[in-house]
Amino acid sequence: MDRRLPDRLSASDSLMWRIEADPVLRSPILVVALLDRAPDPEGLEAAVRRAAEGFPRMRQRIVPPPLGLGRPRWVDAGPLALDHHVRRTHVPGGTVTAALAVAEPDAVTVFDPARPLWRMTVVEGLDGGRAALVLRFHHTIADGVGSLEVARTLFDTRRRRARAPGGGPGGLRGGADPGAPPLARLVGGAGRLAGDLLRAARRPGEALAAPVRLGRTAARLLADVGSGSPALAGRSLDRRLAVTERRLTDLERAAAVAGGTVNDVLLAAVGGALARYHRHLGHPVREIRVTMPVDIRRPEDPPGGNRFVPVRFTLPVDDPDPAMRVRIAGALARDRRGGSVVTATNVLATALDLLPRPVVARVFGDLLRSIDVDVVDLVGLARPPYLAGARVDRLWAFAPPTGAALSVTLLSHGRTACIALACDRAAVDDPDLMAACLEQGFDEVVAVGRPRRRRAGPAAARTGGAA
Repeated sequence: MDRRLPDRLSASDSLMWRIEADPVLRSPILVVALLDRAPDPEGLEAAVRRAAEGFPRMRQRIVPPPLGLGRPRWVDAGPLALDHHVRRTHVPGGTVTAALAVAEPDAVTVFDPARPLWRMTVVEGLDGGRAALVLRFHHTIADGVGSLEVARTLFDTRRRRARAPGGGPGGLRGGADPGAPPLARLVGGAGRLAGDLLRAARRPGEALAAPVRLGRTAARLLADVGSGSPALAGRSLDRRLAVTERRLTDLERAAAVAGGTVNDVLLAAVGGALARYHRHLGHPVREIRVTMPVDIRRPEDPPGGNRFVPVRFTLPVDDPDPAMRVRIAGALARDRRGGSVVTATNVLATALDLLPRPVVARVFGDLLRSIDVDVVDLVGLARPPYLAGARVDRLWAFAPPTGAALSVTLLSHGRTACIALACDRAAVDDPDLMAACLEQGFDEVVAVGRPRRRRAGPAAARTGGAA
């Protein structure tokens, strides 16, 4: 966390901020942790303050650039008001489903732009004396991989009460980068604009060719994925959440037998689930439209932020052999992670950042709304951590559909694969059926590693999508 955070949003972060001109494209990340007990209130406050001390984004807000010149900036939001960001609720005898019901109404609620862009809810009273933690934060703060890096500032490695920064319960030390004064920001934005105009004057042919290249890139990326399934056509702000889990060993065994990776098994399970769901509706499909974020983070990158590119492809789902679907998914995923598509997506994100916010939302929204499912594979923490004296037994991450009909996220937690489903209620008419189909999809691919005794190949690598 000692890597300096930039004051301005990156092109990718700015894009995540700007597409929210279309409310359907709001993209908060939701994390639900199942705890073996309720976290100690004082210890939780200390842990949150410690995390905010180590990661300034938790005490900053976003301000638009003066006159619309340049990118938005991170600025200090003042003293951290934990009463606004952390709340507690009680669900006597409730289950994980009850905790998800608490999270669903907030899944796409807009953040207060005058405050830091995160909220935390402690759900107490679950059966067996357990509790849950619901953490919601804006995608500009971090992507999936970045959020796991940030989580290490919040969690402990053993059961103990967290200490506040500086060893006491006092408030935060000052030190969030306040950003440049308004006049300096205006001058800086005007200077960058003048530089762009000067370069265009010196190389008019190159300047005129840039929009043509952008148009070709956008057209190619849009053409890569046709229209989505008519049975998943609606889009809204309402979400339905569900979770399940599998032993990571079972997924690795299935991957080894099929000659793929855990990421390939995930894609095959999701593809099988959507094929089954469509058959139940009486609208069988041969293929679905998928987006899978690919991590491009480097060790020297600052913590948090977005360091991924969304790779889009059409996934065949009609092969009755789940092992074959694993191999098909692996071949497609490896092909679509190729440099040309990833580079083109990066170029498009940077170029879109130069357009007015409504135009960005329209162009990018057309791309995202054509997707059936967003699939995310995250390598989590190797051992269950602790939070204010409570052990984190399960950790589910709900990637935002961001225009897709649904999202499925696999986050490994120790040796458990925690699988989270987020459905757009207007797209998925029967979320309970979709959740049941997802269970059956995973059962089907896990069975690939069980029927016959085979000599398994090398341990399956955790490669592929991550964000």
